[in-house]
Parts: sequence; structure tokens; C-alpha cells
Amino acid sequence: MNAARSAVNATEAWRVDADDLALMALRADTLFTYDDRGRMALTNEPCAIARRPAPRLFVGRTPSGCVLRVGADVSESLAERLAALASAAAPMADLCVAPAILAGMRALLEHDAPVTEETSGPAYRFPDLTRGEGDVARLTEDNRTLTRPTFPWLEREWADWQPCFVKIEDGAAVAACYSARIGARVAEAGVATLPDFRGRGHATAVVAAWGAAIRASGRIPLYSTSWDNLASQGVARRLGLVMFGSDATLT
Repeated sequence: MNAARSAVNATEAWRVDADDLALMALRADTLFTYDDRGRMALTNEPCAIARRPAPRLFVGRTPSGCVLRVGADVSESLAERLAALASAAAPMADLCVAPAILAGMRALLEHDAPVTEETSGPAYRFPDLTRGEGDVARLTEDNRTLTRPTFPWLEREWADWQPCFVKIEDGAAVAACYSARIGARVAEAGVATLPDFRGRGHATAVVAAWGAAIRASGRIPLYSTSWDNLASQGVARRLGLVMFGSDATLT
């Protein structure tokens, strides 16, 4: 397998009950677009105008191993060294990307160019769930004006981010959960809540509705956040989402 593509073969992962390592590989395939060499090119938002250059490195950690992706500008020799480092990581119960492995990858990248941005956080899968409680509405052509005063980009691009669910108060959307990434087998949630309406369970309600709709479509719903976003981790906890791994990206 091309070392620039992945440290894991996901060809057997096209099942709703995919194991955690295969699920992380499917997630990586969905988060980014790829060139003909299997290198990350752009972020894979459903609305093309929202796409940005992909990071130089994505590494996803699960109990049974790592998934690696590298960017289009990374040399083949560097990609091979990064893949070797990922492959050498021993399986472990800790779902965080091992600090020593991440430090080694960062050092390899720094030999080529400075690392300018780094993100990391947990990734969750949804258990079987219902729509959940709460007065939420699916965003459609007929009601998209409800987002005009609060999430104007959703009014313009509502069809690109489907399914999308919103919480309405006083005639306007105050929280939204939308499809931030959509693949053939998985979809990843994006969530936004107005600051004055946080802490009221609105994000939990719209994420629950979104997850049920994605399940109904035959895809696997996924949710992720950063390690420092405790509020977002709280949403995952209240919904009973299952942390199946974590990831880190370096640009």
C-alpha cells in the first residue's frame, strides 16, 4: 500500500458495524478530498466554497492501531518515515495519540517546514438512538429563513449541509446541527449554538435529531471535538456517545 495513503487498509470497512480502526479510516476518507496519489488535498465540506487546504498530517488513534494520512505537499520520503512511525505504535487502551509518537511526527515535519497549526481531540460514534426530546425542526426550503438573522450562511447554503436540524426560539434558529462532512458510509456533525443560548440543552437536542436522521439514511453518524472544548464533550456525554478514538492534525 502507498505509505502516503494510510497505515491501515479500510477496504473491508463498508459496514455499519465497522470496527473502530476501520471506522477511523472511513472518517479520514470523509474529512478530506484526495489527489490521485491518495494524498490529502482539501478539507471536504459539502459546500465547495467552504473547503480549505488540508493539513500536512492527520493521525487517528484507536485501541487497535493508527490511521495516517499525509498532505499533497509532503515528500514521498517524509511520508514513508511518518508511516513507519505510525506503524511502530503499539496497540494500547489509551485512546489519545501517544505524545511520543506525535512529538516524533512533529519533529519529522519540522525538518521540512515549521508546523504552523496543530489540533487534536476525541472522536465519537453514536449508539442507536431516537430523535430525542426537544422542539427541533429539520431545515428545509420552506423554513430556511429562520436562520437568516442568526446563521445567514445556512439560509444560503441549507441544501448543501443536509440533514440539518435547528432549535427555534422567538422565530429564529438559536442552535443548529448540520452535516459538516458527508461520505458514502459516514457523516460527521457540525454544531453551532448562539452564546446566549448555551447551557440549555439545545445542542444536545439538535445533535440527537441529526444522528437519528443520519442513521436512517444508512450512514454512520460521527461527532468530534477538541480536547479543550469541554462544552462539546458534555454534549457527547449527555447523548451517551462512544469515544472510539482521537485524532491530531498538523499543518
